[in-house]
Amino acid sequence: MPLGRYLGVFWKGIVLDVVPSRDATNVAAVVLNWNGWRDTIECLESLLASKRRPSHIVVCDNGSADGSLAFLKQWAAEQAIGFELFESPASALAAPYHGATLTFIQNGENGGFAAGNNVGLRYILERTRAEYCWILNNDAVVSPDALASMLEIAEEDPQAGMVGCTLVNYDDPKTVQAVGGGYIVPLVCHDTQLGRGRARRAAKSRRIELEHLIGACLLVRSQAIRDVGLMDESYFLYREETDWCIRMRRNGWRLYCRPDATVRHKQARSIGFKSPTHDYYAVRNILRLVQKFFPKSLPVAFAYFALRSLLPKLARLQFGRALAVCVALRDFVAGVEGRAKVHTDATMHAHYVTRIADRPIHARSIRRAVAVVVALIVAGGLIFGRFAISPPQAAAVHTRTLPDAHSLAQHSSPGEQGN
Repeated sequence: MPLGRYLGVFWKGIVLDVVPSRDATNVAAVVLNWNGWRDTIECLESLLASKRRPSHIVVCDNGSADGSLAFLKQWAAEQAIGFELFESPASALAAPYHGATLTFIQNGENGGFAAGNNVGLRYILERTRAEYCWILNNDAVVSPDALASMLEIAEEDPQAGMVGCTLVNYDDPKTVQAVGGGYIVPLVCHDTQLGRGRARRAAKSRRIELEHLIGACLLVRSQAIRDVGLMDESYFLYREETDWCIRMRRNGWRLYCRPDATVRHKQARSIGFKSPTHDYYAVRNILRLVQKFFPKSLPVAFAYFALRSLLPKLARLQFGRALAVCVALRDFVAGVEGRAKVHTDATMHAHYVTRIADRPIHARSIRRAVAVVVALIVAGGLIFGRFAISPPQAAAVHTRTLPDAHSLAQHSSPGEQGN
């Protein structure tokens, strides 16, 4: 980094109140917090310690009940970081921009991933001159050169709408969560994740062009957002960034990953990875995504995701998670959008903020889940000829069969929804 690229005040080894010079590309970061102030502070500290740090950071709080904003303000004051606090998104947009390093915005409620981040994106687009918006999960810890590396790729191609990075496990940085994102299998619209679960290796190329990127770390060109629009808030949780990626590509923007830029990701600290809540939104929203962008594939995708999501859980006797999948299928058919009524803030905070075990459920719920699974299996068999009884002379008739999960896995790593 050239000397004099930034002017700023140094405190405890951290650059504070940085003003980018005229030749510096302006990048603003958005971090969404919900009952996770400790993770958010660690994320912010990694941003402030970056070699190429954002000129502005916006922290949006999705109606936390753990006193997050009080702790975050206390931390900022102790670090002598200038900040602004707005009690609502409307007040933030109405106020003049004073150039503070850190902005806190109270969203007032948990509207989900897209709604919470959209508040920060609107503020950046309307109140700053940022050429790029950097979306980060609050449970992400960035490497010192992550932003500089991703920015190089974005600046090389004017049509680069988004740039991602390699996500690795927070507790085991040698294990990859995903190399940026992946590709979308056409037949079932299954979004893969490159390198998932594999040992991290040296990058073979500076950039990889992908079909979708994971929302835990996204560097997005501001002009691309103005062109395509903000994220779709009707998903509430999961697949909203995949929706965004598809819209970006259909509008001519390209998606890249910088493999040697890394971010340590704790993954699903808000609701618990592999929990019933995770299963519900992962299954319901992948089907909503298929219905929106690939409607001709919906019958095949419905059968594929239903069986792929239910059978492993039943085999492991995880009836609570299996029931959540059944509810997700029912709500998809009923056209339910946004947050499900049963997922109140109190319920989600009480049951899913930390990792959870499957709770025992009533026998009637088990029977209902098993009955739904049996019906789906029979329906799938009839559709694809697995159990159809046909006369011998009809054996020569060829039918299109659904590829199983094993054959798909030979080409790509599995996504979240089938686990």
